Amino acid sequence: MCLWKGAPWKKSPQQTGEIVYAKRAPAKRQKTWRERQVVPRGIDREVVELLHRTHIGDDQDAEHILESAVRCALSDGWGGSMLATDISDVLFGTPGPLLSQANLGVLSEDEVNIIVHGHEPTLSEMILAATGDPELIEYANSMGAKGITLAGICCTSNETLMRQGVPSAGNFLHQELAILTGAVEAMVVDVQCIMQALAPLSENFHTEVITTSKKVKISGATHMEFDEHHAMDIAKQIVRRAIDNFPKRGQTHIPDVRSDLVAGFSHEYINYALGGVMRGSFRPLNDAIMAGRIRGVVANIGCNNPRVKTSAAIIRA
Repeated sequence: MCLWKGAPWKKSPQQTGEIVYAKRAPAKRQKTWRERQVVPRGIDREVVELLHRTHIGDDQDAEHILESAVRCALSDGWGGSMLATDISDVLFGTPGPLLSQANLGVLSEDEVNIIVHGHEPTLSEMILAATGDPELIEYANSMGAKGITLAGICCTSNETLMRQGVPSAGNFLHQELAILTGAVEAMVVDVQCIMQALAPLSENFHTEVITTSKKVKISGATHMEFDEHHAMDIAKQIVRRAIDNFPKRGQTHIPDVRSDLVAGFSHEYINYALGGVMRGSFRPLNDAIMAGRIRGVVANIGCNNPRVKTSAAIIRA
């Protein structure tokens, strides 16, 4: 499959033309993008060019910089992220509705608790598979644990939640709080949204922060680089290391707070749910929007922060 416009299987990142995924946008939206000259020419090019423009002494016109920022954003969303979603669906399955739970109460008092945190689903999927290995479960039992609990934080949490039903320990602001429970044997991280305070915080507990990406190391954390060619072996090593920490637990305090939830509403499932088995369709949703019964559909994404009440932008009393 050729992922970029031009010759198939290009060996270098696309630099000219338009990214193919832009064609998934409605025709009217594509027309607007082209008129504004913001259709991405290549994922790598738009990122590098924006870094260049905003370097000292370069682009100094606000609107011109904004055009580059829009192209970069579109290259991420309609290029990298959309492509990554398609590949994840192929590898791990297209999400469908399933039951799970969220909040720190999903951690277990008598099991080994492992938290996956970051953005790379290949790692978290392999660790999930490793936690079900009979040999590792038996090893956990030998260490005094009744089993192994896997929970997620941040975007990795969403990946494993919507496809596999792995409970979510929380969002961006929960990562320090999870360690403060004293019940987390290992927090396995990869890239992005990892707080600098995690490693020094973990020194006050038995928790081991484990970095896994070749792009990211954190001082004070244990580095166990993840290699897709040896995915399961490395995942098992990480889980075993977490099990080794279980006897080192001190006092724990897991909040008795958890909420039931239904996740996994992919657009493929919505298409099926609205249209039926024989002929999927978004027509009922479109009709409701055109009639004014539904004002619209908004994708609202991004990490929260301590200055704003959690989820205040999307939750109304």
